[in-house]
Amino acid sequence: MPRQAPIGHRIRGRRKDMAMTQTALADAAGISPSYLNLIEHNRRAIGGALLLRLAEALQIHPSTLSGSEESRLLSDLGELASDPVFRDAPLDRGEFSGAISAAPAMVNAMLKLYRAYRSALDDVDMLSERLSHDPYLTEASHSILTRITSIRTVAEIFDHYDDLAPAQRDRFNTTLVRESERLAESATEIFSFLERGAAGRPAANPSEEVDDLLYDNANHFPTLEDCADTLRAGIDRSGGLFLTDLINHLKSRHKTTVERLRPEDLPASGHIWNRKNRHLQFSRALPITSARFIAARAVCHLEGADAIEGILNSSRLTTDAARTRARQALLSYLAASLLFPYENFAAEARELRHDIEMLQQRFAGSWEQICHRLTTLRRPGQEGIPFHFLRTDIAGNISKRFSASGLQLPRYGGACPRWAVHEAYLTPERVVPQLIQLPDHTQYLFIARAVRTGTGGYRVPQSVHSVMIGCDTAFARDVVYADGLPLDDISAAIPVGINCRQCPRTDCLQRAHAPSEPIKLAT
Repeated sequence: MPRQAPIGHRIRGRRKDMAMTQTALADAAGISPSYLNLIEHNRRAIGGALLLRLAEALQIHPSTLSGSEESRLLSDLGELASDPVFRDAPLDRGEFSGAISAAPAMVNAMLKLYRAYRSALDDVDMLSERLSHDPYLTEASHSILTRITSIRTVAEIFDHYDDLAPAQRDRFNTTLVRESERLAESATEIFSFLERGAAGRPAANPSEEVDDLLYDNANHFPTLEDCADTLRAGIDRSGGLFLTDLINHLKSRHKTTVERLRPEDLPASGHIWNRKNRHLQFSRALPITSARFIAARAVCHLEGADAIEGILNSSRLTTDAARTRARQALLSYLAASLLFPYENFAAEARELRHDIEMLQQRFAGSWEQICHRLTTLRRPGQEGIPFHFLRTDIAGNISKRFSASGLQLPRYGGACPRWAVHEAYLTPERVVPQLIQLPDHTQYLFIARAVRTGTGGYRVPQSVHSVMIGCDTAFARDVVYADGLPLDDISAAIPVGINCRQCPRTDCLQRAHAPSEPIKLAT
Protein backbone atom coordinates (compact mmCIF):
# COMPACT_ATOMS: atom_id res chain seq x y z
CA MET A 1 0.00 0.00 0.00
CA PRO A 2 1.24 3.54 -0.64
CA ARG A 3 2.53 5.44 2.33
CA GLN A 4 0.17 8.04 3.74
CA ALA A 5 1.50 11.33 5.02
CA PRO A 6 1.11 11.32 8.83
CA ILE A 7 -0.74 14.62 9.28
CA GLY A 8 -3.03 13.48 12.09
CA HIS A 9 -0.77 15.15 14.67
CA ARG A 10 -1.39 18.52 13.00
CA ILE A 11 -5.17 18.12 13.17
CA ARG A 12 -5.08 16.89 16.75
CA GLY A 13 -2.68 19.63 17.88
CA ARG A 14 -4.69 22.42 16.23
CA ARG A 15 -7.95 21.06 17.67
CA LYS A 16 -6.52 21.05 21.17
CA ASP A 17 -5.10 24.55 20.71
CA MET A 18 -8.65 25.69 19.93
CA ALA A 19 -10.01 23.78 22.95
CA MET A 20 -12.31 21.87 20.57
CA THR A 21 -13.53 18.35 21.28
CA GLN A 22 -13.35 15.54 18.75
CA THR A 23 -17.14 15.49 18.59
CA ALA A 24 -17.34 19.22 17.81
CA LEU A 25 -14.74 18.99 15.04
CA ALA A 26 -16.35 15.87 13.60
CA ASP A 27 -19.73 17.60 13.47
CA ALA A 28 -18.21 20.65 11.74
CA ALA A 29 -16.50 18.44 9.16
CA GLY A 30 -19.55 16.23 8.61
CA ILE A 31 -17.95 12.96 9.74
CA SER A 32 -18.29 10.68 12.74
CA PRO A 33 -16.07 11.11 15.83
CA SER A 34 -14.73 7.58 15.34
CA TYR A 35 -13.64 8.41 11.77
CA LEU A 36 -11.96 11.61 13.00
CA ASN A 37 -10.17 9.55 15.64
CA LEU A 38 -8.77 7.32 12.87
CA ILE A 39 -7.64 10.41 10.93
CA GLU A 40 -5.91 11.87 13.99
CA HIS A 41 -4.04 8.59 14.47
CA ASN A 42 -2.97 8.49 10.79
CA ARG A 43 -5.15 5.51 9.96
CA ARG A 44 -7.17 7.30 7.31
CA ALA A 45 -6.05 9.67 4.56
CA ILE A 46 -7.94 12.86 3.77
CA GLY A 47 -8.27 14.99 0.70
CA GLY A 48 -10.67 16.91 -1.51
CA ALA A 49 -13.80 18.32 0.14
CA LEU A 50 -13.09 16.71 3.53
CA LEU A 51 -9.70 18.39 3.72
CA LEU A 52 -11.31 21.76 2.94
CA ARG A 53 -14.00 21.24 5.60
CA LEU A 54 -11.46 20.29 8.25
CA ALA A 55 -9.27 23.24 7.36
CA GLU A 56 -12.23 25.61 7.57
CA ALA A 57 -13.32 24.21 10.93
CA LEU A 58 -9.77 24.52 12.29
CA GLN A 59 -9.39 28.01 10.77
CA ILE A 60 -6.19 27.14 8.92
CA HIS A 61 -5.11 27.16 5.30
CA PRO A 62 -5.82 23.87 3.48
CA SER A 63 -2.16 23.61 2.46
CA THR A 64 -1.36 23.07 6.15
CA LEU A 65 -3.18 19.73 5.91
CA SER A 66 -1.87 18.75 2.49
CA GLY A 67 0.74 16.50 4.05
CA SER A 68 3.42 17.81 1.69
CA GLU A 69 5.91 18.38 4.49
CA GLU A 70 5.27 14.98 6.06
CA SER A 71 5.53 13.29 2.65
CA ARG A 72 8.83 14.99 2.05
CA LEU A 73 10.11 13.86 5.46
CA LEU A 74 9.06 10.27 4.67
CA SER A 75 10.88 10.50 1.36
CA ASP A 76 14.04 11.91 2.91
CA LEU A 77 14.01 9.37 5.73
CA GLY A 78 13.71 6.58 3.16
CA GLU A 79 16.77 7.89 1.37
CA LEU A 80 18.63 8.27 4.66
CA ALA A 81 17.82 4.68 5.61
CA SER A 82 19.25 3.42 2.32
CA ASP A 83 22.68 4.94 3.00
CA PRO A 84 25.40 2.28 3.45
CA VAL A 85 26.33 3.85 6.79
CA PHE A 86 23.25 2.13 8.27
CA ARG A 87 23.98 -1.27 6.75
CA ASP A 88 25.04 -2.81 10.08
CA ALA A 89 22.21 -1.11 11.99
CA PRO A 90 19.26 -0.93 9.55
CA LEU A 91 16.41 1.44 10.34
CA ASP A 92 12.85 0.15 10.54
CA ARG A 93 10.99 2.09 7.85
CA GLY A 94 7.69 1.14 9.45
CA GLU A 95 8.51 3.45 12.36
CA PHE A 96 9.02 6.57 10.24
CA SER A 97 5.40 7.74 10.27
CA GLY A 98 5.21 7.39 14.03
CA ALA A 99 8.46 9.30 14.49
CA ILE A 100 7.21 12.16 12.31
CA SER A 101 3.96 12.33 14.23
CA ALA A 102 5.57 12.12 17.67
CA ALA A 103 8.73 14.17 17.16
CA PRO A 104 8.81 16.15 13.88
CA ALA A 105 11.48 18.53 15.23
CA MET A 106 13.77 15.62 16.07
CA VAL A 107 13.24 14.11 12.60
CA ASN A 108 14.14 17.44 10.99
CA ALA A 109 17.24 17.67 13.17
CA MET A 110 18.25 14.13 12.19
CA LEU A 111 17.84 14.95 8.50
CA LYS A 112 19.82 18.16 8.93
CA LEU A 113 22.62 16.17 10.54
CA TYR A 114 22.51 13.64 7.70
CA ARG A 115 22.74 16.41 5.12
CA ALA A 116 25.78 17.79 6.94
CA TYR A 117 27.29 14.29 6.84
CA ARG A 118 26.65 14.01 3.10
CA SER A 119 28.09 17.47 2.56
CA ALA A 120 31.21 16.44 4.50
CA LEU A 121 31.58 13.36 2.27
CA ASP A 122 31.34 15.60 -0.79
CA ASP A 123 34.04 17.84 0.70
CA VAL A 124 36.31 14.84 1.24
CA ASP A 125 35.81 13.75 -2.37
CA MET A 126 36.48 17.28 -3.58
CA LEU A 127 39.67 17.56 -1.54
CA SER A 128 40.84 14.18 -2.81
CA GLU A 129 40.35 15.43 -6.36
CA ARG A 130 42.19 18.64 -5.59
CA LEU A 131 45.08 16.76 -4.01
CA SER A 132 45.30 14.64 -7.13
CA HIS A 133 45.05 17.39 -9.73
CA ASP A 134 45.74 20.81 -8.21
CA PRO A 135 49.29 21.90 -9.25
CA TYR A 136 49.86 23.84 -6.04
CA LEU A 137 48.74 21.01 -3.77
CA THR A 138 50.76 18.50 -5.76
CA GLU A 139 53.89 20.63 -5.41
CA ALA A 140 53.21 21.33 -1.72
CA SER A 141 52.64 17.64 -0.99
CA HIS A 142 55.91 16.79 -2.73
CA SER A 143 57.70 19.46 -0.71
CA ILE A 144 56.37 18.09 2.58
CA LEU A 145 57.37 14.54 1.69
CA THR A 146 60.86 15.76 0.74
CA ARG A 147 61.29 17.55 4.09
CA ILE A 148 60.07 14.50 5.99
CA THR A 149 62.54 12.29 4.12
CA SER A 150 65.44 14.65 4.92
CA ILE A 151 64.53 14.81 8.61
CA ARG A 152 64.17 11.04 8.81
CA THR A 153 67.57 10.53 7.15
CA VAL A 154 69.32 12.82 9.67
CA ALA A 155 67.52 11.13 12.56
CA GLU A 156 68.67 7.69 11.35
CA ILE A 157 72.26 8.94 11.10
CA PHE A 158 72.14 10.20 14.70
CA ASP A 159 70.60 6.89 15.78
CA HIS A 160 73.20 4.66 14.11
CA TYR A 161 76.38 6.70 14.49
CA ASP A 162 77.42 7.77 17.99
CA ASP A 163 81.00 8.66 17.03
CA LEU A 164 80.29 11.55 14.64
CA ALA A 165 82.90 14.28 14.57
CA PRO A 166 81.75 17.57 16.12
CA ALA A 167 81.82 19.30 12.70
CA GLN A 168 79.66 16.56 11.15
CA ARG A 169 77.23 16.59 14.07
CA ASP A 170 76.88 20.39 13.80
CA ARG A 171 76.26 20.14 10.05
CA PHE A 172 73.56 17.49 10.52
CA ASN A 173 72.00 19.50 13.34
CA THR A 174 71.84 22.54 11.06
CA THR A 175 70.20 20.43 8.35
CA LEU A 176 67.68 19.03 10.84
CA VAL A 177 66.69 22.50 12.09
CA ARG A 178 66.46 23.94 8.57
CA GLU A 179 64.33 21.09 7.21
CA SER A 180 62.07 21.17 10.27
CA GLU A 181 61.44 24.88 9.75
CA ARG A 182 60.71 24.34 6.06
CA LEU A 183 58.35 21.47 6.91
CA ALA A 184 56.45 23.72 9.31
CA GLU A 185 56.25 26.48 6.68
CA SER A 186 54.99 24.08 4.01
CA ALA A 187 52.39 22.61 6.34
CA THR A 188 51.21 26.10 7.36
CA GLU A 189 50.91 27.15 3.71
CA ILE A 190 48.92 24.10 2.67
CA PHE A 191 46.52 24.41 5.61
CA SER A 192 46.03 28.11 4.86
CA PHE A 193 45.30 27.24 1.24
CA LEU A 194 42.69 24.67 2.25
CA GLU A 195 41.10 27.05 4.77
CA ARG A 196 40.80 29.74 2.10
CA GLY A 197 38.95 27.25 -0.08
CA ALA A 198 36.70 26.21 2.77
CA ALA A 199 35.92 29.76 3.82
CA GLY A 200 33.63 30.29 0.84
CA ARG A 201 31.60 27.13 1.34
CA PRO A 202 28.16 27.71 2.82
CA ALA A 203 27.10 25.76 5.87
CA ALA A 204 23.92 24.56 4.14
CA ASN A 205 23.21 23.40 0.60
CA PRO A 206 21.37 26.27 -1.16
CA SER A 207 19.60 24.01 -3.65
CA GLU A 208 18.20 21.83 -0.85
CA GLU A 209 16.95 24.88 1.04
CA VAL A 210 15.17 26.11 -2.10
CA ASP A 211 13.68 22.64 -2.63
CA ASP A 212 12.34 22.80 0.91
CA LEU A 213 10.84 26.25 0.26
CA LEU A 214 8.94 24.91 -2.77
CA TYR A 215 7.75 21.81 -0.91
CA ASP A 216 6.66 23.84 2.12
CA ASN A 217 4.40 25.89 -0.17
CA ALA A 218 3.29 22.96 -2.37
CA ASN A 219 4.98 24.84 -5.24
CA HIS A 220 2.12 27.34 -5.21
CA PHE A 221 2.44 30.99 -4.19
CA PRO A 222 -0.89 32.87 -4.13
CA THR A 223 0.89 36.20 -3.59
CA LEU A 224 2.76 35.79 -6.86
CA GLU A 225 -0.38 34.65 -8.69
CA ASP A 226 -2.16 37.83 -7.57
CA CYS A 227 0.86 39.94 -8.50
CA ALA A 228 0.92 38.39 -11.99
CA ASP A 229 -2.76 39.22 -12.51
CA THR A 230 -2.05 42.85 -11.61
CA LEU A 231 1.00 43.06 -13.88
CA ARG A 232 -0.84 41.47 -16.80
CA ALA A 233 -3.65 44.00 -16.63
CA GLY A 234 -1.13 46.81 -16.76
CA ILE A 235 0.59 45.45 -19.87
CA ASP A 236 -2.24 44.14 -22.05
CA ARG A 237 -5.79 43.81 -20.80
CA SER A 238 -6.57 41.30 -23.54
CA GLY A 239 -4.07 38.93 -21.92
CA GLY A 240 -2.17 38.20 -25.13
CA LEU A 241 1.28 39.19 -23.91
CA PHE A 242 3.24 38.68 -27.10
CA LEU A 243 6.97 39.33 -27.07
CA THR A 244 6.37 42.73 -28.67
CA ASP A 245 3.89 43.61 -25.89
CA LEU A 246 6.49 42.88 -23.24
CA ILE A 247 9.25 44.76 -25.05
CA ASN A 248 7.02 47.79 -25.63
CA HIS A 249 6.06 47.78 -21.96
CA LEU A 250 9.71 47.66 -20.90
CA LYS A 251 10.55 50.53 -23.21
CA SER A 252 7.58 52.79 -22.47
CA ARG A 253 7.15 52.32 -18.73
CA HIS A 254 10.70 51.56 -17.61
CA LYS A 255 12.77 53.27 -20.31
CA THR A 256 14.53 49.97 -20.90
CA THR A 257 16.87 49.57 -23.86
CA VAL A 258 16.22 46.25 -25.62
CA GLU A 259 18.70 44.89 -28.15
CA ARG A 260 18.79 41.76 -30.28
CA LEU A 261 22.42 40.73 -30.83
CA ARG A 262 24.38 38.03 -32.62
CA PRO A 263 24.80 34.86 -30.54
CA GLU A 264 28.58 35.20 -30.46
CA ASP A 265 28.28 38.58 -28.74
CA LEU A 266 26.46 37.08 -25.72
CA PRO A 267 27.21 34.46 -23.03
CA ALA A 268 25.94 30.90 -23.29
CA SER A 269 22.65 31.86 -21.64
CA GLY A 270 21.83 33.93 -24.73
CA HIS A 271 20.94 37.08 -22.84
CA ILE A 272 22.16 39.81 -20.48
CA TRP A 273 19.82 41.70 -18.16
CA ASN A 274 21.14 44.77 -16.34
CA ARG A 275 18.43 46.01 -14.00
CA LYS A 276 20.44 48.99 -12.78
CA ASN A 277 21.00 50.36 -16.28
CA ARG A 278 17.65 49.08 -17.60
CA HIS A 279 19.36 47.26 -20.44
CA LEU A 280 18.16 43.94 -21.90
CA GLN A 281 20.14 42.12 -24.59
CA PHE A 282 19.18 38.77 -26.03
CA SER A 283 20.28 36.59 -28.91
CA ARG A 284 18.60 36.67 -32.29
CA ALA A 285 18.87 32.89 -32.28
CA LEU A 286 16.79 32.37 -29.14
CA PRO A 287 13.50 30.54 -29.67
CA ILE A 288 10.54 32.86 -29.31
CA THR A 289 9.42 30.98 -26.18
CA SER A 290 12.77 31.66 -24.48
CA ALA A 291 12.94 35.32 -25.56
CA ARG A 292 9.39 35.90 -24.33
CA PHE A 293 10.17 34.30 -20.96
CA ILE A 294 13.32 36.40 -20.55
CA ALA A 295 11.37 39.59 -21.28
CA ALA A 296 8.68 38.53 -18.78
CA ARG A 297 11.36 37.94 -16.14
CA ALA A 298 12.69 41.45 -16.74
CA VAL A 299 9.22 42.90 -16.19
CA CYS A 300 8.78 40.84 -13.03
CA HIS A 301 12.21 41.89 -11.80
CA LEU A 302 11.19 45.53 -12.08
CA GLU A 303 7.60 45.30 -10.82
CA GLY A 304 7.35 42.15 -8.70
CA ALA A 305 10.36 42.46 -6.42
CA ASP A 306 8.32 43.38 -3.33
CA ALA A 307 6.11 40.30 -3.63
CA ILE A 308 9.15 38.06 -4.02
CA GLU A 309 11.02 39.65 -1.11
CA GLY A 310 7.95 39.19 1.08
CA ILE A 311 8.10 35.42 0.52
CA LEU A 312 11.86 35.32 1.10
CA ASN A 313 11.54 37.26 4.35
CA SER A 314 9.02 34.77 5.72
CA SER A 315 10.98 31.70 4.60
CA ARG A 316 13.44 29.52 6.50
CA LEU A 317 16.38 30.20 4.19
CA THR A 318 19.62 30.47 6.17
CA THR A 319 22.25 31.69 3.70
CA ASP A 320 22.67 34.47 1.16
CA ALA A 321 23.35 31.85 -1.51
CA ALA A 322 20.03 30.15 -0.77
CA ARG A 323 18.18 33.50 -0.87
CA THR A 324 19.77 34.34 -4.21
CA ARG A 325 18.83 30.96 -5.66
CA ALA A 326 15.31 31.18 -4.26
CA ARG A 327 14.90 34.71 -5.63
CA GLN A 328 15.68 33.44 -9.13
CA ALA A 329 13.27 30.52 -8.73
CA LEU A 330 10.46 32.80 -7.55
CA LEU A 331 11.21 35.25 -10.34
CA SER A 332 10.72 32.44 -12.87
CA TYR A 333 7.53 31.39 -11.07
CA LEU A 334 6.15 34.93 -11.34
CA ALA A 335 7.10 35.14 -15.02
CA ALA A 336 5.29 31.85 -15.72
CA SER A 337 2.23 33.12 -13.82
CA LEU A 338 2.32 36.26 -15.95
CA LEU A 339 2.53 34.39 -19.25
CA PHE A 340 0.23 31.50 -18.35
CA PRO A 341 -2.75 32.92 -16.36
CA TYR A 342 -3.89 30.47 -13.68
CA GLU A 343 -7.59 30.14 -14.50
CA ASN A 344 -7.18 30.10 -18.29
CA PHE A 345 -4.24 27.72 -18.15
CA ALA A 346 -5.95 25.33 -15.71
CA ALA A 347 -9.13 25.31 -17.80
CA GLU A 348 -7.24 24.64 -21.04
CA ALA A 349 -5.19 21.90 -19.36
CA ARG A 350 -8.37 20.11 -18.30
CA GLU A 351 -10.00 20.60 -21.71
CA LEU A 352 -6.95 19.31 -23.59
CA ARG A 353 -6.44 16.46 -21.11
CA HIS A 354 -3.02 17.88 -20.24
CA ASP A 355 -1.68 17.55 -23.76
CA ILE A 356 1.58 19.42 -23.21
CA GLU A 357 2.28 19.94 -26.91
CA MET A 358 -1.15 21.48 -27.45
CA LEU A 359 -0.63 23.69 -24.40
CA GLN A 360 2.70 24.77 -25.91
CA GLN A 361 0.88 25.99 -29.00
CA ARG A 362 -1.96 27.59 -27.05
CA PHE A 363 0.29 29.54 -24.66
CA ALA A 364 3.51 29.88 -26.71
CA GLY A 365 5.60 28.10 -24.11
CA SER A 366 8.40 25.56 -24.16
CA TRP A 367 7.98 21.95 -23.04
CA GLU A 368 9.74 22.66 -19.74
CA GLN A 369 7.80 25.87 -19.10
CA ILE A 370 4.46 24.12 -19.62
CA CYS A 371 5.43 21.12 -17.49
CA HIS A 372 6.62 23.36 -14.69
CA ARG A 373 3.43 25.44 -14.78
CA LEU A 374 1.32 22.29 -14.49
CA THR A 375 2.99 21.49 -11.15
CA THR A 376 1.95 24.89 -9.70
CA LEU A 377 -1.83 24.45 -10.10
CA ARG A 378 -2.53 23.89 -6.42
CA ARG A 379 -5.02 26.70 -5.66
CA PRO A 380 -7.48 25.38 -3.04
CA GLY A 381 -10.77 24.57 -4.72
CA GLN A 382 -9.19 24.90 -8.18
CA GLU A 383 -6.45 22.29 -7.93
CA GLY A 384 -5.05 20.61 -10.98
CA ILE A 385 -3.63 17.11 -11.06
CA PRO A 386 -0.91 16.65 -8.42
CA PHE A 387 2.11 16.16 -10.66
CA HIS A 388 5.74 15.42 -9.97
CA PHE A 389 8.50 17.06 -12.03
CA LEU A 390 12.09 16.04 -12.65
CA ARG A 391 14.84 17.44 -14.86
CA THR A 392 18.17 15.73 -15.45
CA ASP A 393 21.17 16.25 -17.67
CA ILE A 394 22.60 13.56 -19.91
CA ALA A 395 24.90 12.39 -17.08
CA GLY A 396 21.90 11.77 -14.84
CA ASN A 397 22.45 14.74 -12.53
CA ILE A 398 19.15 16.07 -11.14
CA SER A 399 18.86 19.83 -11.51
CA LYS A 400 15.15 20.33 -10.71
CA ARG A 401 12.81 18.21 -8.64
CA PHE A 402 9.36 18.55 -7.13
CA SER A 403 6.66 16.04 -6.24
CA ALA A 404 3.03 16.57 -5.33
CA SER A 405 2.03 13.12 -6.59
CA GLY A 406 3.44 11.14 -3.68
CA LEU A 407 6.34 9.80 -5.75
CA GLN A 408 9.60 9.87 -3.84
CA LEU A 409 12.24 11.72 -5.84
CA PRO A 410 15.87 11.03 -4.88
CA ARG A 411 17.69 13.90 -3.19
CA TYR A 412 21.16 12.34 -3.36
CA GLY A 413 22.51 10.55 -6.42
CA GLY A 414 20.61 9.59 -9.53
CA ALA A 415 17.18 8.10 -10.13
CA CYS A 416 16.36 4.56 -11.21
CA PRO A 417 17.88 3.91 -14.67
CA ARG A 418 14.60 2.40 -15.84
CA TRP A 419 12.71 5.68 -15.49
CA ALA A 420 11.51 7.33 -18.70
CA VAL A 421 13.54 10.44 -17.88
CA HIS A 422 16.62 8.47 -18.98
CA GLU A 423 14.99 6.55 -21.84
CA ALA A 424 13.97 9.86 -23.45
CA TYR A 425 17.60 10.52 -24.42
CA LEU A 426 17.39 7.62 -26.88
CA THR A 427 14.79 9.50 -28.95
CA PRO A 428 15.37 13.26 -28.44
CA GLU A 429 12.36 15.56 -28.91
CA ARG A 430 9.96 12.61 -28.85
CA VAL A 431 7.53 12.13 -25.96
CA VAL A 432 8.07 8.93 -24.00
CA PRO A 433 5.05 7.81 -21.88
CA GLN A 434 5.62 5.07 -19.32
CA LEU A 435 3.51 3.12 -16.84
CA ILE A 436 5.61 2.05 -13.84
CA GLN A 437 5.15 0.16 -10.61
CA LEU A 438 7.28 0.65 -7.49
CA PRO A 439 8.16 -2.18 -5.08
CA ASP A 440 5.34 -1.09 -2.75
CA HIS A 441 2.90 -1.70 -5.65
CA THR A 442 2.10 1.99 -6.19
CA GLN A 443 1.78 2.88 -9.87
CA TYR A 444 2.58 6.12 -11.68
CA LEU A 445 2.36 7.57 -15.15
CA PHE A 446 5.61 9.12 -16.41
CA ILE A 447 5.87 11.44 -19.43
CA ALA A 448 9.39 12.43 -20.48
CA ARG A 449 11.02 14.28 -23.32
CA ALA A 450 14.66 15.12 -24.04
CA VAL A 451 14.97 18.70 -25.28
CA ARG A 452 17.88 20.60 -26.80
CA THR A 453 18.58 24.21 -25.98
CA GLY A 454 21.02 26.46 -27.79
CA THR A 455 21.43 30.11 -28.63
CA GLY A 456 23.40 30.05 -31.83
CA GLY A 457 24.35 28.30 -35.02
CA TYR A 458 26.39 25.31 -36.01
CA ARG A 459 29.46 26.02 -33.87
CA VAL A 460 27.62 27.08 -30.73
CA PRO A 461 27.39 24.27 -28.13
CA GLN A 462 23.94 23.01 -27.23
CA SER A 463 22.75 21.56 -23.96
CA VAL A 464 20.43 18.59 -23.64
CA HIS A 465 18.10 17.97 -20.72
CA SER A 466 15.38 15.45 -20.11
CA VAL A 467 12.24 16.84 -18.50
CA MET A 468 9.76 14.42 -16.95
CA ILE A 469 6.33 15.03 -15.48
CA GLY A 470 3.93 12.46 -14.10
CA CYS A 471 1.15 11.55 -11.70
CA ASP A 472 -0.44 8.74 -9.77
CA THR A 473 -2.37 6.40 -12.07
CA ALA A 474 -5.54 7.42 -10.24
CA PHE A 475 -5.41 10.58 -12.39
CA ALA A 476 -3.99 8.96 -15.53
CA ARG A 477 -7.28 8.83 -17.47
CA ASP A 478 -7.32 12.63 -17.42
CA VAL A 479 -3.95 12.72 -19.20
CA VAL A 480 -3.85 12.14 -22.94
CA TYR A 481 -0.47 10.37 -22.76
CA ALA A 482 -2.05 7.46 -20.87
CA ASP A 483 -4.20 6.56 -23.88
CA GLY A 484 -3.17 3.14 -25.09
CA LEU A 485 -1.33 2.20 -21.89
CA PRO A 486 -2.64 -0.89 -20.06
CA LEU A 487 -3.85 0.94 -16.95
CA ASP A 488 -6.09 -1.95 -15.91
CA ASP A 489 -3.36 -4.59 -16.24
CA ILE A 490 -1.14 -4.35 -13.18
CA SER A 491 1.30 -6.91 -14.55
CA ALA A 492 1.99 -4.73 -17.61
CA ALA A 493 3.55 -1.90 -15.58
CA ILE A 494 7.34 -1.63 -15.77
CA PRO A 495 8.90 -2.65 -12.43
CA VAL A 496 11.20 0.13 -11.19
CA GLY A 497 12.62 1.52 -7.97
CA ILE A 498 13.59 4.95 -6.66
CA ASN A 499 17.30 4.26 -7.02
CA CYS A 500 19.47 1.19 -6.62
CA ARG A 501 20.17 1.50 -2.89
CA GLN A 502 16.48 1.84 -2.06
CA CYS A 503 15.28 -0.84 -4.48
CA PRO A 504 14.84 -4.49 -3.42
CA ARG A 505 14.59 -5.82 -6.99
CA THR A 506 17.66 -8.07 -7.05
CA ASP A 507 16.89 -9.41 -10.56
CA CYS A 508 17.37 -6.01 -12.25
CA LEU A 509 20.06 -6.13 -14.95
CA GLN A 510 20.70 -2.39 -14.58
CA ARG A 511 21.48 -2.47 -10.88
CA ALA A 512 24.57 -0.40 -10.10
CA HIS A 513 24.63 -0.80 -6.29
CA ALA A 514 23.51 -3.47 -3.88
CA PRO A 515 20.43 -2.57 -1.82
CA SER A 516 21.29 -0.98 1.50
CA GLU A 517 19.38 -3.65 3.43
CA PRO A 518 17.13 -6.61 2.69
CA ILE A 519 13.68 -5.15 1.94
CA LYS A 520 10.60 -7.28 1.42
CA LEU A 521 8.33 -6.45 -1.46
CA ALA A 522 4.84 -5.38 -0.46
CA THR A 523 2.21 -8.10 -0.70
